[in-house]
Amino acid sequence: MTKREYIAKLEIDEFIILLKEFDIEIDEHLKYKIFQMIKNNSYAIVNNQYQFIIENSIKKLTSDYTCQKIISLINHYFKPLLKI
Repeated sequence: MTKREYIAKLEIDEFIILLKEFDIEIDEHLKYKIFQMIKNNSYAIVNNQYQFIIENSIKKLTSDYTCQKIISLINHYFKPLLKI
C-alpha cells in the first residue's frame, strides 16, 4: 500500500485516535468535516503554497488555537506520509 493509498483508506475512527493523540477536542461533525478535508486535499497538504487554503478553511470552523493544533497534526503526521 502506498502512502497516498493509506491516506485514501484512512477511516474516521483512526482519525479520531490521531486527534486524541494530538490533544485536539472538537465536535463530532467538525471531526468528519476536517477528516474529509484532509483526505480530499493531499496536494494542498504537501505543497506549502497551498496549505493556507486548508488552514483558512479549518480556521473558519474552529478557534485559532484549535486550528493551529490541527495544522500541527497535518504537518507532523500527514505531510510526511504524503511526501514522495
